[in-house]
Amino acid sequence: MLGRAHRLAISMVFVLAGCGGAAHDFSDGLDDAAVPDAGPYLPCMGDGVHLGPCVYTLTLDAGAFPPTAAHPSALVYAPAGFTLAPPLDVIVWLHGFDNCIENIIRDAGESCDPDAGTPARNAYQLVAQLEESNKNALLLAPELEFDQATGDPGALATDGGFRALLAETLAQLSGPLNGATVADVGTVVVASHSGGYDAAAGILREGQVPVREVWLFDSLYGFTTDFDDWVKSDLLGIESVQRRFGSVYTLTGGTLTNSQDMADRAVTWVDAGVVNDDRTTDTWAPADYHHGLLFKRSALAHDDVPRYYFLQFLTTSTLRDR
Repeated sequence: MLGRAHRLAISMVFVLAGCGGAAHDFSDGLDDAAVPDAGPYLPCMGDGVHLGPCVYTLTLDAGAFPPTAAHPSALVYAPAGFTLAPPLDVIVWLHGFDNCIENIIRDAGESCDPDAGTPARNAYQLVAQLEESNKNALLLAPELEFDQATGDPGALATDGGFRALLAETLAQLSGPLNGATVADVGTVVVASHSGGYDAAAGILREGQVPVREVWLFDSLYGFTTDFDDWVKSDLLGIESVQRRFGSVYTLTGGTLTNSQDMADRAVTWVDAGVVNDDRTTDTWAPADYHHGLLFKRSALAHDDVPRYYFLQFLTTSTLRDR
């Protein structure tokens, strides 16, 4: 076995902007203030009841791609005060082109491979947004193609590939989470940005793990049949908002047609009131997210969509609070 869990000290600070309820045709409420990084993560130790904040970086035989000593196969973040008692809720984040898992969670972007002189990549403040949401969920980021312009899902598009990755990830979590298994997992959310859609579709189609919510952040570029099939596999869950699918898309990101076409199909599957299909760029209030099917046009830039909408989907999700 090549797997080895070790803790990564990366810097961050939980400085977050307020997101007021007023409509913003051109900003969706995103605050433009810079968010600096400061201070190390704490070790993954707990008091028997709570854990975090901390990061595990893992080398996996069952990763999306074969393991290498050059970078981890997956990253797991436990937020401050994470409650250890099962079920363990998990948010799976699938990154896009030209990025890496150790960078996407940061507040400010850095190079994925500074020794090779590669430029700084976009970061999405995922840890800070999870902390602000107060959700009791682990953030799991599998490494896709490391810092490459491809969305190749690797083993995540193979039969049982995601289940194998999740099982090995849980088996490697040392400290208070030692001994956790797939049987301990409760709600699973699959979220993708940009080119992560290929892996998201693979998880839904082949992953062999039930998924409660799917969030695509300017990411519905293809595999629409797989996303349609996931929605239609349990329409009662969608209608009761126990399951939820959301696509936030931009005017020029290449996802508008697929998102609006899916919204048009959706009203033939369920009552129109289950679908929130908003083709304006107005800012949504929390109640607007309380629909099983969400299609939201955004005036934000492609890389700003997850910096704002991840928190909005988190706080309105079925995930448990800490």
